[in-house]
Amino acid sequence: MARETKGNPMNPRKKVATRAAMSSKNKEQSGEQCQPKAPCSKFQQLPQALVLEILSSLSIKTLLNCRCVCKDWLSIISDPQFTKLHSSRSPVGILIKTYPPIRKSRKLDFTHIEDCAGSDLLLEKIRFNPQNSLPIGAMPEFRLINSCNGLLCLSGPNRDYPCFVCNPILGEHISIPPTNLSRNKCFFVGLGFSNGTNEYKLLQMTNGTEAEIYTIGTGVWRSVGNAPGDIDQLPFNPFLHGALHWVSYSSTVPDFIHSFDFEREQFRPLPVPSLLGNRLSDCYILEVVGGRLCLSVFDDDYSKFDMWVMKEYGVQESWTKILVFGNLYECPEERICHVYEPIMFLRNGEILLLFNNCAVVCYNQETKSFREIRITWTRSPFEAIAYSPSFVSLYNVSKGEEVKRVRRSKKSGKKSGKLLLEGSYECAGSGMPPRKSTKLNSGYGCPVFEEGLP
Repeated sequence: MARETKGNPMNPRKKVATRAAMSSKNKEQSGEQCQPKAPCSKFQQLPQALVLEILSSLSIKTLLNCRCVCKDWLSIISDPQFTKLHSSRSPVGILIKTYPPIRKSRKLDFTHIEDCAGSDLLLEKIRFNPQNSLPIGAMPEFRLINSCNGLLCLSGPNRDYPCFVCNPILGEHISIPPTNLSRNKCFFVGLGFSNGTNEYKLLQMTNGTEAEIYTIGTGVWRSVGNAPGDIDQLPFNPFLHGALHWVSYSSTVPDFIHSFDFEREQFRPLPVPSLLGNRLSDCYILEVVGGRLCLSVFDDDYSKFDMWVMKEYGVQESWTKILVFGNLYECPEERICHVYEPIMFLRNGEILLLFNNCAVVCYNQETKSFREIRITWTRSPFEAIAYSPSFVSLYNVSKGEEVKRVRRSKKSGKKSGKLLLEGSYECAGSGMPPRKSTKLNSGYGCPVFEEGLP
């Protein structure tokens, strides 16, 4: 059971900013203008470099409060220099979205996870919804496509709805115009960033044959030729080294991993682990985990899967098998198996995985044991994906394109019109000792792990 942790230890460098931020919290909750009567004189006397260093080390939740302390802090946190520094340090958390049609979900829950003593994890939660940050309006449902530098790409439940690029932290969004390609054919879109030109772009493909690109600020789609291979769907975390990555199920080894470079605007294949040989599978899961490509390869009968990591980008010899999960069947007689999807690596070496779209579990590589992390209490199936929020403002990247804000509805009340910074720090994992997965394997034994892996 999760329990609230009181008196959590805090880095002394953060106390100055945190105290001032907390003093503004009551004003924010009451709807008053978030400006103190006197300037933050002591903090302003610090060198600018030290101010940036302190603020960039704070959590998202604290920074949201800091923006309301005074105009000077708001200006610092909104400055592109600060957002770039913060983005390089922004901690990775987990974004939760429940699946329809069991529940019509119009919200996203973000949980920042921080390691602490023992097996405990500190959890800090923020909720995004249409009243405070999501540009979905009256859409009954929305699809979470992918993320890039803290920006989210969203679309409606079908192709009749528009596509959006938004920053849920700031409540800003841009509506993307329809593509030149027939909407009945468009089935794949993804957001990326070009470091060379400092531009955000969207790639859209149809049936693995036609591809177009949209540069935010230009207002037009351009053809980039034919796209290689077919695709089931884009992973949520496919962006790495300026490119999107995905698996093509119609291709054969060794060219079933494809990428699109947003600076060169070119497609290219990536090598797969050489040890796969000519082995084909009906299921691959490709994600960016911990700043590296991570490929999970399931056996044809789904009885086990191998987890590979590309330690040096683009180098086939750098693929390293880090885990082998076996004995995945929940019910061997009915051939019903478990599915584990990697989400993120913790600093202590543990791995967070999504288990059967119904639980987030933590795997300890040393003890080879699981424990469940109570990140969400929903009974519906859900997506759990790694996400790093940022303060990148779309006004600084739109280059003249119209940017809108999600404004609080007067009818929705004060509470729903702001980001829900749910609770204080919570501690998950205590009271749930590492175990050989009784619940996770329903009595049919724990997964088998291959010894001697690095």
